[in-house]
Amino acid sequence: VNHTKGLNQHHIEWCPKYRYNCLRRKDIREEMENILKQIAKDKGIIIHSMAVEADHIHLFVSIPFSMSVSQAKQYLKGISSYKIFRLHPNFRLRYPKGHFWSIGTFCRSVSNVTSGAIKNYIEIQCNLFYQFNK
Repeated sequence: VNHTKGLNQHHIEWCPKYRYNCLRRKDIREEMENILKQIAKDKGIIIHSMAVEADHIHLFVSIPFSMSVSQAKQYLKGISSYKIFRLHPNFRLRYPKGHFWSIGTFCRSVSNVTSGAIKNYIEIQCNLFYQFNK
C-alpha cells in the first residue's frame, strides 16, 4: 500500500529528432496517441490531456509516486519510438540511427496551488510548531 498522498502532475513536451513534421498525417498522429495511451495505461500514468502536433507532443500527466519524471519520459519516448518504427519501417530512412525523438524535453510540475500559498502554509505550520514547542 502506498502511503504517499498528493499530486504528482506534470506538463511534458518533446519533439521528433530535427523537429521534422513526421506526425503531420492524421492517421500517424492517431496511432501515436493510441501508442502513448497504451504506454500510460501499462505504466500507471494518467493522461489528463494530450496534443499530438505535426512536430511535437504535449502531455499533461499524473505520474505514480514510485516513478520519477525522467523514468516516465523514458517510458513514453522509448516505447513509442520502438512502436512507431515497427508500424512505419520507412521512418528508418529519415532516422537511420534509430532515434525518433529528440534528446531534449520540456517538463514542468503542475499544481492547483500557487507557490505563494505553499510558502504561506509552511510559515503558518512553522509558527504553530514554535507556538506549541516553547
